[in-house]
Amino acid sequence: MPTDTSSTTQLYPVDIRTSQVLYKAQSIVKAEQQAITELGSNGGYVLMQRAAAALLKLLQQQWPAPCSILVYAGSGNNGGDGYLLAAMARASGYDIRLSQHGDHSALGPAAKQAAAAAAKAGVPLVEEFAEAQLLIDALFGTGLNRPLDKPTIALINQINHSDKPVLAVDIPSGLKANSGVAMPVAVNASATLSFIGLKPGLLMQDGLDHCGELWLSPLQLNAVLESIKPVCHSITAKALQNLLPGRAANSHKGHFGRVLVIGGDHGFGGAAIMTAQAAVNCGAGMVSLYSRSEHVGAMLTRQPEVMVSSTDCARLLQGADVIAIGPGLGRQSWGQALMAQALATNKPMLLDADALNYIAGLTEKEQAALKRQNWVLTPHPGEAARLLNCSSQQIQQDRLAAVSQLQQRFGGVVLLKGAGTLICDQSGEVTLLAAASPALASGGMGDVLSGIIAALLAQGLNGADACQLGAWLHLNAAASLARQQPRPWLVATDLIPQLKLQLIN
Repeated sequence: MPTDTSSTTQLYPVDIRTSQVLYKAQSIVKAEQQAITELGSNGGYVLMQRAAAALLKLLQQQWPAPCSILVYAGSGNNGGDGYLLAAMARASGYDIRLSQHGDHSALGPAAKQAAAAAAKAGVPLVEEFAEAQLLIDALFGTGLNRPLDKPTIALINQINHSDKPVLAVDIPSGLKANSGVAMPVAVNASATLSFIGLKPGLLMQDGLDHCGELWLSPLQLNAVLESIKPVCHSITAKALQNLLPGRAANSHKGHFGRVLVIGGDHGFGGAAIMTAQAAVNCGAGMVSLYSRSEHVGAMLTRQPEVMVSSTDCARLLQGADVIAIGPGLGRQSWGQALMAQALATNKPMLLDADALNYIAGLTEKEQAALKRQNWVLTPHPGEAARLLNCSSQQIQQDRLAAVSQLQQRFGGVVLLKGAGTLICDQSGEVTLLAAASPALASGGMGDVLSGIIAALLAQGLNGADACQLGAWLHLNAAASLARQQPRPWLVATDLIPQLKLQLIN
């Protein structure tokens, strides 16, 4: 039997309400290799023992014996963890069986040793185990970087349609560790026990749907991990709650900034109007809108606090503290002229929508000349793809690299929208909003976010803080509203009155 390591097993629930440090899969592999070297010739097997002991501890907490279990074991080290867990669990009173997948004749030394331990413990090898009450996903670990083949896709679909709880070993199989992209499917885990350090894919994109209850066991490698640089850390409400400055009794509107929204070409007035409304409702002292004359009446009807004009943009630019440009701007000469005029001011700016498309259409030399540190760019994946001259699929396959490349090329602070919003500041540090809501999946939500961030900038927050707090307010407003209704979808204007409540709470 494997050595008992339960007395030193560390097992922690991952609470996304607290900040989490995230590491690229390659960094975790580096930490693992360093530990194996330090542990000696049998180091790989020692780490496997620790992983299996952590899995057993979680099993005993969540699914105590005599639970019947089927382990799906792959042909790598993830499968080795499954083999060793099966040996330990059988000795602890579980009715546990193994189903092998992949070429097990090519197991590595540690995994081969684990398979021998399972055989010695008498764990049966089966094709199916219909009576199993729990499934263990030990098919693939964090090293998976290729699309799954058809038999594996079929197997994962079978697991997902079994209506049985699933415990994923390290990461749900089929999920890309660095991006959270399913390739093209991934196991729907009830719980996931990740090892050594958390990978970003667990907390973004498809990972938000596939990991279930998330746990971490550092495998006693805390000291080794300290030498590894994280790729990002997650944003928490607690860290954001004090960002917005208090308001003295002797305050007036000028203390909280003047936001100028520029946008709304013919037929696109709604986008700019929503941005202006969001800025008002998120605490900006004064908000102006420069738009086509046909949108003046609609703006005043929607939000009479907004000063709206279709003439003399230069005067409005001169009085603005922050410019939010792009929503509904269009790509015609009207919008292009306004972009050139706004850029010439060198004032703090937020660029979204067609303002980003304008920048994307410039030559590399022109883009380099515009690079600045006092602006915020808020692209969705399609806009990010145009800015980096690639496909939106390429952006989604490595969002961390994309947001860093955007910041390096254009400067300032970049917020990359999506399930698991990423923010890269002027120093290159990346933060992740480790949550998402289907309530945000409708047109105009990005326009509202632009107004929120612009209002926060006007109130004195720096670009990174404004993006972090703005993204959280935006998401929390949507999630709060969605909980109050039978269906999770909203329209963008539903969020606007909710923003004041988020700021209070």
